[in-house]
Amino acid sequence: MTQPSDPRPAAAGDPRKVKVIVELIDHTSTIAAIYDRGDLVERLRLAKVRINDPQIRVVIAGQLKQGKSQLLNSLLNIPVARVGDDESTVLATVVAYGEQASARLVVARPDGAEPELIDIPPSEVTNDLRRAPQAGGREVLRVEVTAPSPLLKGGLAFVDTPGVGGLGQPHLSATLGLLPDADALLMVSDTSQEFTEPEMTFIRQAIEICPVATIVATKTDLYPHWREIVGANTGHLQRAGVNVPITPVSSVLRSHAIQLNDKELNEESNFPAIVKFLSDRVLNRESDRIRDEVVAEIHSAAEHLLLSVNSELSAFTDPDERERLTAELERRKQEAQDALQQTALWQQVLNDGIADLTADVDHDLRHRFRNITQHAEKVIDNGDPTLHWAEIGSELEEAVATAVGDNFVWAYQRAEALAAEVARTFTEAGLEAVQLPQIDARDMGAGFGEMKSLARLEAKPIKAGHKVITGMRGSYGGVLMFGMLTSFAGLGMFNPLSLGAGLVLGRKAYKEDMENRMLRVRGEAKNNMRKFIDDVAFVVGKESRDRLKGIQRQLRDHYRGIANQTTRSLNESLQATLAAAKVEENERNTRVRELERQQNILTQVVDHATGLAGAGN
Repeated sequence: MTQPSDPRPAAAGDPRKVKVIVELIDHTSTIAAIYDRGDLVERLRLAKVRINDPQIRVVIAGQLKQGKSQLLNSLLNIPVARVGDDESTVLATVVAYGEQASARLVVARPDGAEPELIDIPPSEVTNDLRRAPQAGGREVLRVEVTAPSPLLKGGLAFVDTPGVGGLGQPHLSATLGLLPDADALLMVSDTSQEFTEPEMTFIRQAIEICPVATIVATKTDLYPHWREIVGANTGHLQRAGVNVPITPVSSVLRSHAIQLNDKELNEESNFPAIVKFLSDRVLNRESDRIRDEVVAEIHSAAEHLLLSVNSELSAFTDPDERERLTAELERRKQEAQDALQQTALWQQVLNDGIADLTADVDHDLRHRFRNITQHAEKVIDNGDPTLHWAEIGSELEEAVATAVGDNFVWAYQRAEALAAEVARTFTEAGLEAVQLPQIDARDMGAGFGEMKSLARLEAKPIKAGHKVITGMRGSYGGVLMFGMLTSFAGLGMFNPLSLGAGLVLGRKAYKEDMENRMLRVRGEAKNNMRKFIDDVAFVVGKESRDRLKGIQRQLRDHYRGIANQTTRSLNESLQATLAAAKVEENERNTRVRELERQQNILTQVVDHATGLAGAGN
């Protein structure tokens, strides 16, 4: 077995040092197999798969009709995304490199098993594939496309998402759920106007989860005032405390530049700035979470194996220390076994933390919905809902979607904090310092597509004819009553007194009818609004509880697995120490040389892993 190579020379051609990391994994896996440590071999196998995954995921997000799909098509110079006047991108589309263009649907199975992959002609990616005949009526989860673009050859994979705006922002939570696994974000907003409030909210939410991002200001060829818009938006970001650059571009100029092979026109489109961002900050893995986690796995596995090697080697080379070493291993083994018990402190911290987090997330969501309800009721009480119901509904659905998004981000951050707290408590038990598990937020948040929109009002605005009839109905009684009374004085049925009384009573009847009608209309509007918010709260609340239960299981299994591995390592070290006393002299020398060789390799693995972790930070 060769010694691990120095990682430093590989930096120039391999900035992530993947080859060195794979070599460290192979060395560690070989020794783990010698000791029959199938658990460590499996951990290292998964780590090797993760570090060899070439895809660097870039999510393209933004509101409806901002030019996301056209941006992607122009960037790759290949029509891989649907473009049109309606809601173009209706399914998340993943575009990666391939020698030949291809496309396939990822379709859900009815039994909840792994999704099925169905090949389709690449030309069909520009169609609406939600009800593609190849899916056989099943739900299409996403579309996966490969294209022979040089930009994708380095490992980039773009995820074109549906617009997060529109009625109730149906795709907001799904888009936010993609960001924890993304390496970078391209937030797209055209230069027709300044950032809207929903856009600013989404930018703030997205940057909290995926900090490597740039805002792409599109359609500069259509709007002569785009520089003023970009300047105003820069000010909005600064006031909001969001440190994200804005890159103005023109997809149309980019397409013309490629067709005409015009370098100056390409520079004017400013697409080279996007390519530079992808090259400098994304392809160089400015925030390489996967690499850091894999290095931590290598370090942890090597430490486990070193424990066994050092214990056995000490028993051979220093027999007098055998009893002390045996006692120390017994003590640490008992600590690891205690950590597996339900009464362990880290288990209590996890259970209490999840219970508190579930209650806090539910309270936070209810508090946000309560404020929305109070604001909506004030808006309804200050006007006629029948005249402005569309605007009221749009504002309400926008506010609810924003509240769900904020609750999603807050819950995600709290879950990460809980994972760190459990890790701290776990390591205080003296087991080992461990890499935090990756909180899987892919399915966090509830999709608005499963919910009903705000119901329409049955009441309609009053027309002029209805107002006249209501007034005449009230005035008729006044004219008749006062006309009969004044007839005893010799006056006719229609006289100034009876007509005046009819006018007064008609006005009073009209006013009362309008007030009663307005109370009914406002009551109906409030009931519709509360029913909509209750429906959203029901779905999102269930989704939130399921999500947090999943996080609890993930953290529990992660740390319990570490405790099991530590217990096994200590137990095997103890057995090796006791067995060392029974080895014959000639076997002892051979075994010592082998242990020293393994110790040397594992020590170098640990040193290199520590160096790689330091270089990554």
